[in-house]
Amino acid sequence: MIIDCACKKYKFAVKAEEIGINGRVVQCGVCDQKWFQEPASTEEFKVLKDNYIKEEEEKIKKAKAQKPIKEKSDKNYVPVKYEKTIEKDYTKIFLTILVISVISLAFSFENREYIISKNPELIDFFSLLEEFVEYLKKYYSDIIDVLTPKQN
Repeated sequence: MIIDCACKKYKFAVKAEEIGINGRVVQCGVCDQKWFQEPASTEEFKVLKDNYIKEEEEKIKKAKAQKPIKEKSDKNYVPVKYEKTIEKDYTKIFLTILVISVISLAFSFENREYIISKNPELIDFFSLLEEFVEYLKKYYSDIIDVLTPKQN
């Protein structure tokens, strides 16, 4: 039902059930005036009440048609959210990159003549690489000598 404010400037849509059969005092939400609102006519009230009953019955039918919702247990607990935590093992990544780098250096060292013929600016790189390989040979030969027992 639509009611008019006492100042006659504003109109509001209100359910007839809220006003009731006997009417009630209402207050405007804009100008704050209060007045006694007469109830809707009995015929209008009956139509509105029938519509309200039909709406409630439809809601009940829809609720019954839906899947039943599991009721919560009576336990008092707070659900905990678990986040997926993936710990990266950086040592494996580092070792993989190291192995690939050593293999690629070994491959390029074995094919250095071909690579230098195609890219002459890499001569300095390969000369330093040769020095490094000689250093490694000397260093590891000393370690091998220390670790292996000498035969008499």
